Amino acid sequence: MGFASDPGHGRDHNEDSSLALQFMLQQLGQPPLPMGLFIVADGMGGHTHGEQASALAVRLAARHIIDQVYLPLLSDGEAAERTPINEVLQTSMEIAHQAIVHYLPKAGTTMTLALILGESVYLAHAGDSRAYLGEPGHLHLLTRDHSMAARFLEMGSATTEEAALQRNILYKALGQGAQIQPDILYRDLGLGQYLLLCCDGLWDNVSTDEMTVIIEAAATPGAACQNLVARALKNGAEDNITVILAAKGWPQPASS
Repeated sequence: MGFASDPGHGRDHNEDSSLALQFMLQQLGQPPLPMGLFIVADGMGGHTHGEQASALAVRLAARHIIDQVYLPLLSDGEAAERTPINEVLQTSMEIAHQAIVHYLPKAGTTMTLALILGESVYLAHAGDSRAYLGEPGHLHLLTRDHSMAARFLEMGSATTEEAALQRNILYKALGQGAQIQPDILYRDLGLGQYLLLCCDGLWDNVSTDEMTVIIEAAATPGAACQNLVARALKNGAEDNITVILAAKGWPQPASS
């Protein structure tokens, strides 16, 4: 896995928060079970409020998922009936949402999180941070942007130029409204594939084709993340940039 973040050219501080946790569990003669929890949150609400909202959301969501998914796997007793993972992810987002509404009523944050259990990837998403699934030569967008710009384009009621004027207006994010209904998705992660989580500071400044080339040229996931952030800055990124990459196997780049 790899991680990188930068405030961007136009900000004096970073309102993004993130978490990257991975470990391996092997027991009872079973094959190793890789596990990971990865979260990217892009705070909104002006100076300090955005970073407080994103940090609070990441902590609370991660704590709930660890309590409900990972700690039971480490129990020394018989496994009790467990809450379905989709419900755990839904509740983790609701807990984070309600905390922001209560403690930071003028703030909000996007959140995209991925829970990996073996070859299974569970995603929960609200806002316009993104998750991509990559494989050699291809990078597929998994999430939908919850922005007015994306909604207008989906409805065919605006041109790309008109929609761009609404790009920073989100209709779904943690801290907005009385309730939150995140998108919950499931995907398989096979050998040679990778999961990319990022905020709009990356995807708004680096095209999907550029991302693919940069990732596949890097020697490690960490180098790939650093190079992605560097390209976003080179392309003039004004906003905060955060990227997490989790890979199942990492081929060495071809020598020139």
